[in-house]
Amino acid sequence: MSSNNAKMMEINLMQRQYKVSCPAGQEVALQQAADRLNGKLEQIRTATKLTHPEQIAVMAALNLCHESHQQALQQQQRIAELEDKLTLLQETLEQVTAEQRPSR
Repeated sequence: MSSNNAKMMEINLMQRQYKVSCPAGQEVALQQAADRLNGKLEQIRTATKLTHPEQIAVMAALNLCHESHQQALQQQQRIAELEDKLTLLQETLEQVTAEQRPSR
């Protein structure tokens, strides 16, 4: 990052320190992301017995991408369900409004 508002932060991943550039005001979010990634890396290292950091990182990336994709699909499904409910509610309101109009 070349922004003047960026600052360097140190994060810890698999017991290694990394200096990364972080936009001002995003330090907490970056640290939370690093903590989540580190947890995933350690989980994969333990579960798979992999030892090469690159392999562990690739597996973590695949797992996180899969989780993100699943969450996106679930969110799309919830949005579709809410849209269906809103359509039904709108139709019901239109029907009730039509029934309440005085007949001529």
